[in-house]
Amino acid sequence: MIKKTIFIVILAVFLALVYADGSAKDVSMKTIENQLTKTGQVDETMAKCTNRDLMQFMELDYEQYEGCLYYKGKEALSVDEILIVKAKDRDDLAAVKDAVEERIDAQIKTYESYGPKQVALLENAVVTTKGRYLFYCTGKSAEKTEEVFEDVI
Repeated sequence: MIKKTIFIVILAVFLALVYADGSAKDVSMKTIENQLTKTGQVDETMAKCTNRDLMQFMELDYEQYEGCLYYKGKEALSVDEILIVKAKDRDDLAAVKDAVEERIDAQIKTYESYGPKQVALLENAVVTTKGRYLFYCTGKSAEKTEEVFEDVI
């Protein structure tokens, strides 16, 4: 009986840790955007993209998601990007992650013959999910941008 109780307690703690790790607060995209701007992760070198840009560059239909935030570097040879998608359901993030990985692969193929710095940034891209959010960032401060995102959600 004691072994069974201990097993149930350990299982409950394990499940709580697993589900707590993947959860995120329900935060508006505006709140996330404000924090990225406030901390300097989004600055004058980045341009906020439209829903049309999201479809063109990431092949994602913004209407399928609760919210999207997409920034790209303004310079022609820039691979700096920030994409945050808030899905209606956690299961929708798999398709978003696939689209992001395809984008990274396509960018690497584009720059591999003449842009070693861009390729290095793309190879170190940060792609992560938490709760119903997907975060993607390429750039010199991708890890710092991820920290800001993680702190908000």
